[in-house]
Amino acid sequence: MNIIKLESAPKVPVPFDARIMHSEGPIEVIHILLQPGEGVPPHDNPFDVLFYVLEGQGELTIEDQVQQVDADRLIAIPTGTQRGWKNTGSAPVRLLVVKLLDKN
Repeated sequence: MNIIKLESAPKVPVPFDARIMHSEGPIEVIHILLQPGEGVPPHDNPFDVLFYVLEGQGELTIEDQVQQVDADRLIAIPTGTQRGWKNTGSAPVRLLVVKLLDKN
């Protein structure tokens, strides 16, 4: 058993708070904290991604569609799809990101 505490999880070198909670085999789990006004620039990746909104409300852009998403929502994004996040509210947004790195 391996218990990871958020405060001691390794930081990802990005301009917002992102921490690696798990990275082993085909799965990586990242915790993202976006303060009001912060965002994740649009990008794509060569793997599927699941976003679970733990807390707060944000704006998710998928390709050219913008959607307001709030807590307790799961969003599945397939490989190669442009996506970005922005905290448009007045409270922090906390996201759990699950990267499915290998489909085999």
